[in-house]
Amino acid sequence: MRDKNALMISVVIPTLDDDPALIETLATLVAGIAEGVLRDAVIVGPPSPRIDDMAEAAGTARVMFDGTWAELIKAGASAARADYCFVIGAGLVPTGSWTLALSDGIDQIQNPDEAGFLPHLPRPGLFESVKVALLTQKALLTGRPDHRHALLAMRSSLVAETKRFRLFRLEAAVSDRKIHRSSR
Repeated sequence: MRDKNALMISVVIPTLDDDPALIETLATLVAGIAEGVLRDAVIVGPPSPRIDDMAEAAGTARVMFDGTWAELIKAGASAARADYCFVIGAGLVPTGSWTLALSDGIDQIQNPDEAGFLPHLPRPGLFESVKVALLTQKALLTGRPDHRHALLAMRSSLVAETKRFRLFRLEAAVSDRKIHRSSR
């Protein structure tokens, strides 16, 4: 087992706009901080007073960067402080025993090209279920998770812009704000 400090994870939250759903993502991360799994969080996205206000209110670091999804992740990982990063898009909410899944996931990552991912939960309906299942299988086959997945990886891999990971599925998932709201 690794030492307690090695288990601390930085959260990287890339956002392409100033979506107010970022607040829901930030709110769910409190459990990870309380359980000692998450160390810090970095919100990375284009210049926006709204994002700045949310970052300040949540006590997270803020990186202003306008670029592709991969470039946002690299910029956020560069500002992160822990050796491992949990990348979750603004508006996504981790579900299930996600803090335990992240802790267990760190022990499974042995090489820089390995990463754990949390698949996206489908909205109700057969079409949505099939679509999400195909997205998950595509990620596993290509080694490239979709922006609707969350990813646990070594910070050094994200900074180096690893293009393809050997992915393994973590025993948790993420949902978008529409699912999250309907489950209240």
